[in-house]
Amino acid sequence: MGLIQLNVSNLRNITQATLSPHPAFNLITGANGSGKTSLLEAIYFLGRGRSFKTSNSEKLIQKGKHELTISGRIRLKEREFQLGIQRAGKRTRIRLAGQTITRASQLTEALPIQIIEPGLHAFFEQGPEIRRRFLEWGVFHVEPRYEQVWRNYRRALQQRNAALKAGWRQSAIGQWDALLVESARLVDTYRQVYVERIEAFLKEFPERERIGFMKGMAMDYYPGWKQGADLGEVLAASLDSDRVRGFTQSGPHRADIRFKMSGERGRDVLSRGQQKLFISLLFLAQSILLRELTGKDSLILIDDLAAELDESSRATLVSVLLSTGSQVFITATTLDMLAGLQDDLPHALFHVEHGNVEQVV
Repeated sequence: MGLIQLNVSNLRNITQATLSPHPAFNLITGANGSGKTSLLEAIYFLGRGRSFKTSNSEKLIQKGKHELTISGRIRLKEREFQLGIQRAGKRTRIRLAGQTITRASQLTEALPIQIIEPGLHAFFEQGPEIRRRFLEWGVFHVEPRYEQVWRNYRRALQQRNAALKAGWRQSAIGQWDALLVESARLVDTYRQVYVERIEAFLKEFPERERIGFMKGMAMDYYPGWKQGADLGEVLAASLDSDRVRGFTQSGPHRADIRFKMSGERGRDVLSRGQQKLFISLLFLAQSILLRELTGKDSLILIDDLAAELDESSRATLVSVLLSTGSQVFITATTLDMLAGLQDDLPHALFHVEHGNVEQVV
């Protein structure tokens, strides 16, 4: 799987760009503000239907233009397909292999993408939503039944919350409890299996011995209600409180993953550089599992590889990157920041200046 060709029109300061990426590594240099991160943003938008920098996709459209267009030719299971996405105002149109698609999940399935960028620290520092998204991406790609089960759960949750707000009787709310618990059980099972796979990988991968803080690493999965308790009983016990608040306080929609290093919270003991390395390894573990369990490769985007990583950490990250078998796009301000990469790895080299993209190698 990979991106064979990329075309970008009217995205931020990129008026027009056409690239033929290398199937392995793609190195992108340019000064701050030149457009190199926007190039990664275009690839991410093509695979996710949204930006990793803003929740308002209209802001991606170049000033003075009415629409942006991103298209590419992708290889999927030995076949090639055209994929295109157009954003005009609040309307997004997506085409895959000549067909219009309406669900972002169809886009994500066609072009799995991981992003490693300077804002990764939010994974530790912000609330559980960002960590649930990490879970969602992974389970969605390796468990074909998960998407429908999660949809069923969300539908039952919406109905229960509506009933709570409307002040329905306990017996009426109870009918949604049964549906909620049934789908929650499957959601939780799939997630737990996935967390166990990720943790097992992080405890076994060869480069682990080079990373001192990984020796006492543990992942604790919190399902969204008290560990070991029956969700049906939890919902019944919290009914009065749920009514007052107008929403369901327990369930998979409140799940979280907590990381510990030798018994202490990761965010309390890891430096900024160690946090970036650890979170990067989490995402790369997802890509390796995706390949092992489904045969699919993901695209990996790394914005500013050198930021907060010392030479040893960069070497470790690149070593794991090689084992993913993925197509990789890496940005840096200068070639010095990519020292060694352009000599040791099969790659293409691109330079971006004022939104213009030039292939150097």
